[in-house]
Amino acid sequence: MATVIESVAVAEPPHRWRRRGALSLADSAARRALDRAGLVAGDIDLLLNAGLYHERNLGEPALAALIQEDIGANPEDPHDGGHGTFSFDVANGTCGMLTGILVADGFLRSGTIRHALVIASDADPGHRLAPGFPYAPTGAAIVCGWRPGAEGIQEIRFANRPTGDSEGERDGDGLRATVALERGRNRLTIDEDPGFAAAAGAWAADVAAKLLADHGMAASDVDLVVANPLERDFLDALAAGLGVSPQLLVAPANRQRVHTAALGVALEPVIGVSEHAGKTTLLVSAGAGPIAGAALLRQ
Repeated sequence: MATVIESVAVAEPPHRWRRRGALSLADSAARRALDRAGLVAGDIDLLLNAGLYHERNLGEPALAALIQEDIGANPEDPHDGGHGTFSFDVANGTCGMLTGILVADGFLRSGTIRHALVIASDADPGHRLAPGFPYAPTGAAIVCGWRPGAEGIQEIRFANRPTGDSEGERDGDGLRATVALERGRNRLTIDEDPGFAAAAGAWAADVAAKLLADHGMAASDVDLVVANPLERDFLDALAAGLGVSPQLLVAPANRQRVHTAALGVALEPVIGVSEHAGKTTLLVSAGAGPIAGAALLRQ
């Protein structure tokens, strides 16, 4: 038995000129993912939000609680003999959705829950509080469940670059999203060091290769690689580090710059598609820290 990914859905504004906030995008993605999984919001036992961007850069309340209420996932306190939904935020940037899957996997393995919903969304917080916001407005949601059989998540691994690594000292944190009080308002600033994406790709390849080796596998044994961030420098460095053709990596046709929702964007074309049934898929994420994560998924 193992944790399986039951469905994935992505939400984007219908028109470029029509602004939608992170909460609205998260709500839409969650509803679509639930519909694809054949579930209703009340079936969800655990709801995790991995997005970082809140309207007006507000820190509280947790966005997960707002999503839970919006979609109707047991927003009231559970009654005796009834069903409740536990919700909270997970903050790990680009690796947030994979972190959410790891947390959900622990709950599912323990038998505490039957279904989990992992959500992330990126959107300009508005009111000129994030000048030059670099990410496309996007929401993504992943429904996880527990099934008998050999399919599902085999293992998830994370690793930070060791302290004192010369390359790590050179590129520092690499990617920073900082909220600071300016003229009485919470202003968001996002900075990325030159070469960070390529360095993150190389580090992610190392973490993924070690995960595969622990299962007696090489990169050549993998059918698909689903990776984020979606930047070309990252994907090229990841492919080179793993020693695989870039064609092995799933590349969404309309690749926009997405941050916390990127794993869902990359994963959507893979889940529930008959041509990918029975394949071995490697999930890879990397971000600020630098930190990288990898998961082995048998579909």
